[in-house]
Amino acid sequence: MIKLPDFLFNNQKNSKSSRKVTEFNIESEDRVFQISLRRHKSAKRMILRQDVAHGGFKLTIPERGTIAAAKQFCYQNLTWIENKSLNNQDIVKFQHGKSIPLRGQPYNLIFLSQLRGKTQISDDSITVTGGTEFAPRRLLNFLKAEAKTDIMRAIEKYEPLLNVKHNKVTVRDTTSRWGSCSASKALSFSWRLVMAPSPVLDYVVAHELAHILEMNHSTKFWAHVARVCPDMKQSQTWLKVRGGQLHQFHVK
Repeated sequence: MIKLPDFLFNNQKNSKSSRKVTEFNIESEDRVFQISLRRHKSAKRMILRQDVAHGGFKLTIPERGTIAAAKQFCYQNLTWIENKSLNNQDIVKFQHGKSIPLRGQPYNLIFLSQLRGKTQISDDSITVTGGTEFAPRRLLNFLKAEAKTDIMRAIEKYEPLLNVKHNKVTVRDTTSRWGSCSASKALSFSWRLVMAPSPVLDYVVAHELAHILEMNHSTKFWAHVARVCPDMKQSQTWLKVRGGQLHQFHVK
């Protein structure tokens, strides 16, 4: 997600035709990107998110923001959009013979119809047995379980370091955030983090736990994260450059 504190306002009242615009396209040298536009009366800045579920991107702007300013904002962040964008050729389905990452390492998928249904990891492959038609869903359940295990392990590591206690943990398939922390100390994470290198997952967990201390991104907050994750910049860079690629893997 991108948040910029500054954007151009048109002091003149938006025309009726401009306010009816709900989407527009921006172009790079060889690609066209669709931007869905949403006006929000309480928005004070422009927020650009990737719409992984439906393709394209969503841009939220203040109610009196202009289309010209919205387009300029998107072109200013065109490199980010290009890095995040996925087309149909990028989608990798959970199928026999395909390769997926797990903890930052590639694994070949082997689906077998014989034997009892289970999932096993070897040096360079993940084998799913018990019926090829059920293998993709069984693999997804396996990855979610692995993600939950790694997340809980990271929580056990960072909670005493930060001197905090969480309330509950959920693992789901989020599209705009890798993790979140509520005021009630409930943590939520994307299962796709298990496909990233382990230090990246650790950073996200530490990041959300630090929100129990500071429900903001203030200097104090980042000091807490940096204290327990001295290499956090590397993980932030990995998520910014390669994080979007984790959304290209689908059950079907």
